[in-house]
Amino acid sequence: MNIPYCTFKTRVLGSWQDVTTDDLFKNKKVVVFALPGAFTPTCSSKHLPGYEAKYDELKKYVDEVYCLSVNDSFVMNAWAKDQKIEKVKMIPDGNADFTQGMDMLVDKKHLGFAYRTWRYSTLIINNEVVKMFAEPGKNDEGTDSDPFDVSDVDTILKYLQEAK
Repeated sequence: MNIPYCTFKTRVLGSWQDVTTDDLFKNKKVVVFALPGAFTPTCSSKHLPGYEAKYDELKKYVDEVYCLSVNDSFVMNAWAKDQKIEKVKMIPDGNADFTQGMDMLVDKKHLGFAYRTWRYSTLIINNEVVKMFAEPGKNDEGTDSDPFDVSDVDTILKYLQEAK
């Protein structure tokens, strides 16, 4: 499956930059992990910190590691600063263009979150999804318990080690 082509509106050192999926993924091998929202409990206590802690191990197998959320660049930058993230790169999918193109957009209005990404991790090689670990139970009704079983860093790291 090819990833959707889109442009991420990013804020870097006080100015706006348009960064495309080609800029990030073309001719590269990357891990992207997506999570429902910055500053939310599981995302802040487990998901993002896990990838930051094992970033150097992941880099033995991939060119880069990205965290993606349906949040704007201001929020993603503030969250990275709050979490003291120095290695993992943040992708603000504020309009959910990438998330929708990946068929991972979910309705979280019951929580007051509008639309968010479903939790997953994926290996992308040259703009193509090679492997995806999506949490079970994706739905728009809010009947999930925000699972965090297969999109964690250990699952994709094990996959990369075994696929080597």
